[in-house]
Amino acid sequence: MPRYTLLTGDFYILYPDLPNSGPQPDGDTISFLPDNDDIVLGLPRFSGMWPDRKHLGTYSVRFEGIDALETHYLNRHQNLEFAEAARDELLTRVGFTGVQFIQGRPNNVASADVHPMRGHIMANGIESNGRILGLVYPGPYPGPETDGEHVFVDEPKLDASVNAQILALGLAYAELYSTMPLDLIAHMRGIITKARTGGEGFWSKEAVTTTATVLLNDLSSLPDLVMFPKLYRRLVKYFEDGNVGLGNFDTWVRADPVGRDDRALLPTGEVGNLHDLFEVDPAGGIRLRFPPEELMFDPDPA
Repeated sequence: MPRYTLLTGDFYILYPDLPNSGPQPDGDTISFLPDNDDIVLGLPRFSGMWPDRKHLGTYSVRFEGIDALETHYLNRHQNLEFAEAARDELLTRVGFTGVQFIQGRPNNVASADVHPMRGHIMANGIESNGRILGLVYPGPYPGPETDGEHVFVDEPKLDASVNAQILALGLAYAELYSTMPLDLIAHMRGIITKARTGGEGFWSKEAVTTTATVLLNDLSSLPDLVMFPKLYRRLVKYFEDGNVGLGNFDTWVRADPVGRDDRALLPTGEVGNLHDLFEVDPAGGIRLRFPPEELMFDPDPA
């Protein structure tokens, strides 16, 4: 049975009436104004969250299956070369040209040649932050289905999404959830394996791997590193909590099984958690136990 719902509408990267307070697009998130708001309200709610309707009636769209490096998480960032490359590539593939950012506010868009930009989404549902989770495409939908109809997404249709294209360029990690069809998860894993093997994008600069251990003492250690963004976000909050060094990191992650220690199916076939992805050595270094795309996460419970 088709799992995805066709949403037609317009992509927004600025609010004309709020030039300094508009959306801040990044490498895996963009704002979208649907033609029919009722369709969004009827989407499955994986964690029981209502869709978070924002200014002008827009919704944030979380690109399903990918996790790009952070440009402004809690006013902090990862390696900006690749974080901004993912964002700029996303904007280009959605159709925006001539994008200019506000001076002194590098995450806010000042103008674009054409705005808003027409597009469509294969929406899977509403995720734990109230965002639309789905596959993103520029322009009008070419198929026979109409707005709000269910659509079967096969591998070629997945490959045509901006999600898969960003992944293939080595500008995002795969962040795979059990809400995605298993055949598409397998295909996304194949895309990222090819990108990593080919050294595309940031893969030659990845700092925390299954073979490379990195010493981290505080927040100053993080901004230039290429690492799985979900792990990066946990580390930012851990250090902002006042921790120094990684001696308590594993315990800190496990202490919150919803907000930190996401439940996941491990590549061993066992049910585990995010803490199974990494290990901390006595000297204070961290490395991965598995490539992140080999885990399949569960959405947050309602």
